[in-house]
Amino acid sequence: MRSRLALVLFAYAVSAMTGALAQDVGSAETQATIKQGEVARLDRDSIGEYGPAARFEVSIVWNDAEGKRPVEHQSRIVRYVADCKEGTLTVAAVGVFDNTGMLVKRMMVPPGAADPSAPDAGSQQAKWLRDVCMNRE
Repeated sequence: MRSRLALVLFAYAVSAMTGALAQDVGSAETQATIKQGEVARLDRDSIGEYGPAARFEVSIVWNDAEGKRPVEHQSRIVRYVADCKEGTLTVAAVGVFDNTGMLVKRMMVPPGAADPSAPDAGSQQAKWLRDVCMNRE
């Protein structure tokens, strides 16, 4: 009886801890948004061509020039798919990381689940699209 009670208490403690660590991180599109105090950088090594589309990743981190990083801040790596002919971007995946660099959540967006959109002229997304598509025919 004691071993069953200990097992139940252990299972309860593990599930409570898992719930405390799992935070609501929102949708992939929400996490791809650059917020106040953050800086985003294109990872040029991640650029790849896949048929008519190009894929690349952007890291979104806290800008140290904005001051001390908030405790609740989570860095992200966003994977985009670019259609160079159409001039559109689609969020394909987002990895959310805590302040220790540990992966908190990975969100995958299945093909066709999100509509491609053209970035606003002069935006960072437009610059990434131009940089990624520059050497493509």
